[in-house]
Parts: sequence; structure tokens; C-alpha cells
Amino acid sequence: MSYLQLRGIEKSFGEQRVIKGIDLEIRQGEFVVFVGPSGCGKSTLLRLIAGLEVATAGRIMLEGRDITDQPSSKRDLAMVFQSYAL
Repeated sequence: MSYLQLRGIEKSFGEQRVIKGIDLEIRQGEFVVFVGPSGCGKSTLLRLIAGLEVATAGRIMLEGRDITDQPSSKRDLAMVFQSYAL
């Protein structure tokens, strides 16, 4: 069973579609890294998973529970920001 599952996740800011239908399945104990050029949506995707942004479409499942509409404080997960400028 998946620990974290994304189904058809999309995010738009006005007319600008920035996340275009992400499907992802992560199993318990797996280590996943998102890499890509600046502006490709890595941070936006992490913010969607953490509940800091609201998905335009799709579902986010954590251990079989739908957490798509739950606030970040109720999701039982977190993210850490890294900045080389600090």
C-alpha cells in the first residue's frame, strides 16, 4: 500500500497552469527527491503536499486517508525549506 499518493494533482495561479496532472505513489520507507530547473514546480508540488497551497484539481492521499482538503496542521507531515542564501 502507498504511504503517499498523488492522483491527478494540478495547480493553477489564475490562467497560468503550473502543475499539470501529477500522479505519484510513494511507499513507506522510500526516499524521493524532486529535481529540475528553476521554475519547474518542485516547491509548488511540495507546498501542495504539505497543505501550504490548495490544489486546483486532484487528490492527495496519506496512508489511505484523503488529506486534500485538510489544513497543514492536520496532515501529520512536514517539509523543511533549504536556502543557500541563509
